[in-house]
Amino acid sequence: MERINGEIISGIALAMMAILFIYAAQVNSIWTVALPASYLLVAVGAALIGLGLWTRRNNNRLPSHEEHSHH
Repeated sequence: MERINGEIISGIALAMMAILFIYAAQVNSIWTVALPASYLLVAVGAALIGLGLWTRRNNNRLPSHEEHSHH
């Protein structure tokens, strides 16, 4: 089982918070002022999720022969 890292967790949290802000903007007209920031938070959350997946993929690779040095 692969582990979930901090970037993925924080990306999910940011995206969920931004979705709540977008919903609040649909319900209350005062929240529409913060709507562009909410879309930016969704983008940052998606970027953090992508970074977490990329980091997890790179950490799980087997080391290549060039990285080993037996002297």
